[in-house]
Amino acid sequence: MDQITPAVGAVFAFAIGAIIGSFVNVVAYRVPRELSIVSPGSRCPACLRPIPPWANIPIISYVALRGRCIMCKERISLRYPAVEAALGLCAFYLYLTFPLSEAVGRFVLCAALMGLSLVDYDWRIIPNLITLPGIPIGTLAAIFLMPSVGALSSVIGILAGGGLLFVVGEIYYRLRGVEGVGMGDVKLIAMIGAFLGWQGALFALFVGSLAGSIVGLTKGLRAAPSAHSRKPSGDPVPDERGGEADRAPILRTAITFGPFLSIAAVVYALLQPELGRWYLPD
Repeated sequence: MDQITPAVGAVFAFAIGAIIGSFVNVVAYRVPRELSIVSPGSRCPACLRPIPPWANIPIISYVALRGRCIMCKERISLRYPAVEAALGLCAFYLYLTFPLSEAVGRFVLCAALMGLSLVDYDWRIIPNLITLPGIPIGTLAAIFLMPSVGALSSVIGILAGGGLLFVVGEIYYRLRGVEGVGMGDVKLIAMIGAFLGWQGALFALFVGSLAGSIVGLTKGLRAAPSAHSRKPSGDPVPDERGGEADRAPILRTAITFGPFLSIAAVVYALLQPELGRWYLPD
């Protein structure tokens, strides 16, 4: 019986995580459009008709309906069940790995990061509706739900994480004359620090920046002119502004930074004990 109980609890946690994932999809769709996240109920984005409750069961309904609206038969994005499954798996893993209170605090962060990452990817904005309440909620979670983080580390995480990214952004702006780090990213890393402490904030900054830089450089290199854009003489071809096309603005390639910070923070939230034993101090 003792062996069955954790398994049943983990399955229940997966179901709760998937349901919350369905709500996160609603938030990601409605918040940037300034629509209420409470009413009306779920609607098909194509025909705008209400979705019956039995056709709105996370993951199961998508599979049963073969990814199409029950009314208009339009295809529904695979992203919806993917988000539900991802948060379901997060809840499943957290339940089996951490004490219940720790699992709840970390899952709240994962859900918030999923929602704002979707918004940032689609709209290139990080909604204050998530980050600003997330900072005090994260500190409360660190105090009451996550003793492995605690109040002091949470406060330091807010100040050190948000402050460091703000300073980096200011230096970049003064050197290059363009904004390199938005205030949305600053508030995001402050929220991560509130939940995960200064260690989590620094981990998210380092790993997220590294991953973002790799993706940004890859995009820049792909956008750079190929050898076919050169003159027969081998001289660079001037672009429409009079400059040289070969001087592709690789270092100025725009990427959405929020999802990279969020992915790194989720990795830390899920694997903090292993990472701590590996190379991070407690």
